[in-house]
Amino acid sequence: MQRLASADTLVRAGCLDCLIDAFNEYELLRAFPVAKDPATAGAVRAAGLIARRQRELGMVDDGYGQRARALMASNASVPAWMSSLLDVVEVLPATAAGIMRTPSSDIDLERQRVLQRSRDAWTARLRELAPIDELGAYMWLSFTCGATETRDQSLDQLFEPVAPFHDTPLIAMKRATCRGVVPERLKDLVAANPRFVEVAYWLGLYAVGERKLDDADKQFDEAYAWRQQWPSVTQSIANVAMTSEEFARSLEFYDKTLELEPNAVDALLGRVRALTYLGRNEDAIATTDRLIDLRWHVGDARYWRALNELDLERYEDAWTDVEMAAKLLINAEVPKLAGLIAYRRQQLEVSRGKFDQAHTRNPNDCETFFYLGIVNAEMGVWARTAEILVNAVVCLQANEVAYRNEIASIEASYDPPARKAAKIARREQYIAKGRRQIATSWFDTAVACYNLSRKAEAQQYAEKVAADEQFGARAKELLSRLR
Repeated sequence: MQRLASADTLVRAGCLDCLIDAFNEYELLRAFPVAKDPATAGAVRAAGLIARRQRELGMVDDGYGQRARALMASNASVPAWMSSLLDVVEVLPATAAGIMRTPSSDIDLERQRVLQRSRDAWTARLRELAPIDELGAYMWLSFTCGATETRDQSLDQLFEPVAPFHDTPLIAMKRATCRGVVPERLKDLVAANPRFVEVAYWLGLYAVGERKLDDADKQFDEAYAWRQQWPSVTQSIANVAMTSEEFARSLEFYDKTLELEPNAVDALLGRVRALTYLGRNEDAIATTDRLIDLRWHVGDARYWRALNELDLERYEDAWTDVEMAAKLLINAEVPKLAGLIAYRRQQLEVSRGKFDQAHTRNPNDCETFFYLGIVNAEMGVWARTAEILVNAVVCLQANEVAYRNEIASIEASYDPPARKAAKIARREQYIAKGRRQIATSWFDTAVACYNLSRKAEAQQYAEKVAADEQFGARAKELLSRLR
């Protein structure tokens, strides 16, 4: 019975590798008649805990829930109430530390419906089982930590039913991730038992929340080195790479995620963005088709599809998609894109209306302000052109100052050299683009003032671009007319 006691100790130790070792030991012990019944119950308990841990960590399901069911069916001595615990294991979503993964299938949605129907009955049943069994304790906390119905209860109140297991690492890990990540508690767990490698994932999520992307990258890399079949980790690595503007790495890990979960809709949307930023328009459009077919993130899919079609000069298709996006998304980006597409379609009145709408929704977008001025200039609405573009220049100049400050921060950061160089290069591109827009704004303002007979202002703005490579000749011609 010493081996049974050792397996029980592994269950209470609580790390995923500990639980798997416990399950394997129980399976071996079932071969001995004297140990068969308690070993079977132990194997069911361990398998249920593994299944729950894998789901809350967002790992690939290795089938431990089904193994637990099969073990129960094979041995009538296993307590019947364990079946109730396995029912909860089966439907409880991938939620932990206050974070829920986006459902990606009809099965996920059906689990949520079953959970809502059974919540009251399961709450009472789990509270009864929490003090008498490790699986019961863990499932009570998994059930209640993220529930809105228990949000008014303190952690001490939530953990009261599991008092008999309070000092076990199994429950200590749950306390450290109940309603958010408590990094000090997790680090204490690892210090006491280095086999708690899954803690790296939680610490990575915490670092993301603190905007410490290098720290997050290190934690996620550690988790990935331990387990590669881990969609939540591969997607987290991709998300950090996207935020760090490492688009090739981002695409690589979104693809790894999709190899493991082909319908991971957040990874599909991330893949679309990465492909777009990498200039792979056709591949990006093909990925939006998958999202639309799955009926997830349809508004976003239509937006990114339209953006890529605009780059490919498929203006009619782009217009169709952006109009569909506008029915599903309310933000400034959709009408801004619609304004650009309408402009390319020579629909200036429509374009102006879309840019007006985008500017109303986000007055701080300098580029929208600039485009609004350009469309007014092409329509010959001179007073409005001058008013808008003068303000657009102020906005664009402030943007350049902000980009310069960002570059200084990047240079002073501890980012790897390659990441620094890529981030700085991208901001230098933004600055160069902004300067071209400023030059265009000054020239069009000069023309507007000329047409409004405001000659002194026309001369002032024309002189600003007299030496400009693009506008210099026309500015000098305008100046000659003013003399």
